[in-house]
Amino acid sequence: MNPFEGGVVSANGLHGVASRAIAQKKSRIIQSREYPFFYNPMWVLFGDGTRRPPGTYYYSSSEHCVYFWNLFDQVLLRPDLIHRFEMDALDILKSDGDKSFLTEDGLPDVAMASDHLPLFFRISL
Repeated sequence: MNPFEGGVVSANGLHGVASRAIAQKKSRIIQSREYPFFYNPMWVLFGDGTRRPPGTYYYSSSEHCVYFWNLFDQVLLRPDLIHRFEMDALDILKSDGDKSFLTEDGLPDVAMASDHLPLFFRISL
């Protein structure tokens, strides 16, 4: 699922939010029931705003609604770990340092590695 889909963002799903400030509230009450948050930092990697690929998975079809780039691969953290998460280390990997995971068109190279690009992140424990 992408980070904006119901299973990720809804309270009765993973309840993943893109804001540290919201996640640090730890939970919210809906109809007398408490739902804990996850922090989902992946939103900052979605799209063309960086020199990384705009997602971790590419899919094109002849349907009317196609996202092309998706962010199915995500990091979800409970609020108690946010202060240990190193945001500057979060990345979508394009290579292993030697071989590219991308085709010449900039899409995941299924023949080289996988149809999903790997993530890198660091948590200081």
